[in-house]
Amino acid sequence: MRDIKILDCAYTDRLGITAKLAATNSSSTVSYDYRITVKFTGPDGAVIGTRNPSIPWVQPGKTSNLDVSTPYVPKPGAPQSGGKCEVTNVLRTQR
Repeated sequence: MRDIKILDCAYTDRLGITAKLAATNSSSTVSYDYRITVKFTGPDGAVIGTRNPSIPWVQPGKTSNLDVSTPYVPKPGAPQSGGKCEVTNVLRTQR
């Protein structure tokens, strides 16, 4: 889990809620693939959904970025900001 960071979590009309992820390979010799579980929560605290993206072939000592979105349409009068993105699981496999 220490190799994965959420750089940003934001709502847009076009994409819903988007998590900007970074996978930093802490190894100096081995490449890794990362399979990640991201949980999205709305401003009201309700779980909107989860996504399971992969960030393949991260070279030793390098960082790869990925944007992951889930559809979200706020109810009328509900706030558009305040959603939450959380990494709940990471599976790192050697290349």
